[in-house]
Amino acid sequence: MAGIDSIIERILKDAREAADARVVRAEKDAEALLAKKKDQAKEEEAKMLSDAQAVIDAQARQNRATQNTKSQRRLLSERVTMINEIVEEAKKRIRALPKEERLSMVADFVVRSCEGADGELILCDQDKKDLPDSFLKELSEKTGSTITLSDKPGRFDAGCILICGDYEYNGTLDALADDYESTIRDKVNQVLFAKN
Repeated sequence: MAGIDSIIERILKDAREAADARVVRAEKDAEALLAKKKDQAKEEEAKMLSDAQAVIDAQARQNRATQNTKSQRRLLSERVTMINEIVEEAKKRIRALPKEERLSMVADFVVRSCEGADGELILCDQDKKDLPDSFLKELSEKTGSTITLSDKPGRFDAGCILICGDYEYNGTLDALADDYESTIRDKVNQVLFAKN
């Protein structure tokens, strides 16, 4: 998984600048909106009679709270959008890894999953075509079991599926991303938006 960590680090580095720019822009928008509401409140205040002062103050407080809530929602929406973009970019970069790295990830998954049981490996069409002759033999030696290759390619674009008896281990990129989605999102959020 070191390859995924380095990809995420590269993506995070690229995204930090974009994140900072979006946050600054969102904060400026929020400040401008808050300033506009303050100006409106001052104009209303000047027009009102002294006995309406309490009502105007209450309305100004409510307007500020509403604008703060809207600003927070906008910032949160920007964060979610950025995190989604980073997760998708990570998937895209993993799909574009050289075959050696893709097959290394498959091998790591099979070794972790098979627990010494014989299994049938399903690969995507591209990885199946790129598979070196020695791959299955080496994988069988590492696992202490017999790993065979399915005749049919899987309907996915990265990763693998391992079938060991009645058990199926889904190591496709989409399945792994779903399994680790909250962890990935938390890590990206911490890196991009942590208070220094």
